[in-house]
Amino acid sequence: MPRSDRPRYTSTPLDRTFVPARSIAVLGPISGVTADAVRGVLTAARSASPTSRIALDPRADQRVWAYRDDVAGGVAVTERPDLPTDDLGELMNRIRERDGARLPVEVILCGDYTVVDYSHGVGDGQFGTLLVGVAAGDPDGTLAPTLAPALPAGATRRALWRHFRENPRAVRDLRRVRADHARPDTADDGVPTRTVDNWAKTKTCRAEFMTPEVSAALEAWAREHAPGATAASVTVALVNAALRAEQVALDDHVMILFNCRRYLAEKDRTGHGNFAIGIPVRVGAGATPGLVATVMKDVIDSGWPLAVLGASEARSALTRHRIAPVADDTGTVTVPDRLRLAVSDLGNLTGLYRHLDFADDGRPAQMTATLEPDGPDGITVLVSRLNKGRTLAATFCADMIDPNVVTRALRRACLDPVALLRHGE
Repeated sequence: MPRSDRPRYTSTPLDRTFVPARSIAVLGPISGVTADAVRGVLTAARSASPTSRIALDPRADQRVWAYRDDVAGGVAVTERPDLPTDDLGELMNRIRERDGARLPVEVILCGDYTVVDYSHGVGDGQFGTLLVGVAAGDPDGTLAPTLAPALPAGATRRALWRHFRENPRAVRDLRRVRADHARPDTADDGVPTRTVDNWAKTKTCRAEFMTPEVSAALEAWAREHAPGATAASVTVALVNAALRAEQVALDDHVMILFNCRRYLAEKDRTGHGNFAIGIPVRVGAGATPGLVATVMKDVIDSGWPLAVLGASEARSALTRHRIAPVADDTGTVTVPDRLRLAVSDLGNLTGLYRHLDFADDGRPAQMTATLEPDGPDGITVLVSRLNKGRTLAATFCADMIDPNVVTRALRRACLDPVALLRHGE
């Protein structure tokens, strides 16, 4: 096909914003995954469509992107049996810090653990969660093509029309909910500041595991003592409580990630792209799972996440799609000396990975990932559930908070979550 006739993709503002950020996801232990098999999966995903999402060549400084022909060659698939896998947080640190330029999508095999490292511009957490599972095994060849579909053109416009047409009161609710959670202009008054140099260099990750027994006890407690709570609201309340129990100074607003595919028609929800938005809501200390659930429902029903997406695309159109300069993470930044917490709950992934044969040797089946903070004062925590256990992973700037403090908070959450949440009753 002549180069001029090749398909192109018109990126969204959110796509371009996320290009520099790398997402890393880990899944295992699964033995027998080979580099050749992974290359076959990537090639099949590329061949599934001329516009396969996995083939995008994302560029932060360009609005229209090309598709790569070869997604499986070179360093797209590598083997690193030398990397330790007994600590998944440290494994993700080692993957992030390895030498060399990055391809848009890479798979690294580390013993019995499959790792994917990809540009967030290619897709959000839904893409990475699926990618790592397909790379770890596609026994009948039916899963690789699921990495190809993109969100439909005009997805934001479709979702806005669908939601606000079906919920005419949502506009009024949106104004109310945004006002309820508005950040006061004086929020940082009296808060000490801290100056951090080249904060991106000290980004680090810590991960801890909650056993199935402890996870079951948490769910039983929530059913009895937190009526109306959801798994996601329990996650937010638990992480908030764990950090505060370690005397970590937190902003009263917590950024909760919402997948906006919920607003699309069912047939469009499997498309890949960037369609998840973080919404800052006021929860403060002592937030219960029930309270967080109410807040999350209000946000979802109001369409606030969609409104943010729509505003972003409208601004881009009004400025004739001018490309914003890529943020410089290597300079000196002064921020309030307290952390802004962001939380993402990936949900229960057991069904998604039911095709995989996890090792039965005492090591728990785990999937976890990094979620990049947007500044030195950010700490992002991602929680996933798999085979009745849970993994909590926090990514943050080590110049802002002692990593040992974060480790203690995560361990506290994993060892006795009920005690933390009961304290907030």
